[in-house]
Amino acid sequence: MPDRPGMAETYHQLGTLAELRGELDEAESWCRRSLEIAEALNNRPGMADTYHVLGMVAQDRGKLDEAESWYRKSLEIEEALNNRLRMAITYSALGILEEVRKRPQLALAWDIRCLAQFQDIPHPGTGDGPARLVALTAQLGMEALEACWVDVTGKTLPSAVRAFAVASKEND
Repeated sequence: MPDRPGMAETYHQLGTLAELRGELDEAESWCRRSLEIAEALNNRPGMADTYHVLGMVAQDRGKLDEAESWYRKSLEIEEALNNRLRMAITYSALGILEEVRKRPQLALAWDIRCLAQFQDIPHPGTGDGPARLVALTAQLGMEALEACWVDVTGKTLPSAVRAFAVASKEND
């Protein structure tokens, strides 16, 4: 009897590697094979991970609306499972997507969602979200960061985040 969960994971990893190499057709093919098994097994974490990689493939192809759709499918599962690490990764991907679209205010909101998943700044799970937050704050201003933080989290900007944004900007 074949190890279908193992096959799905292996296909997913092969898709991820192909995406990293820029072999997008191959990446999509492996991911779709993984997704077929993950969906049949109702493996929601596996589905979310593969949706995310399919978003990366679409983004690499310049298909930004398709990429957003895949990221949102991934995020729906990650939020339902309260997988904060994976949520942060997808929030960050959506922030990058908005930067590519030249919408810095929306990018800032996604980066705030990314950073707000953890107490520490920078946190390893937030990838380059903190650096992008600093760059967007430099572009939009501290007042924009403060207002956006409140809009996204319902809380005032933590002093640690403010200090990080200021100290990082000064070190540039």
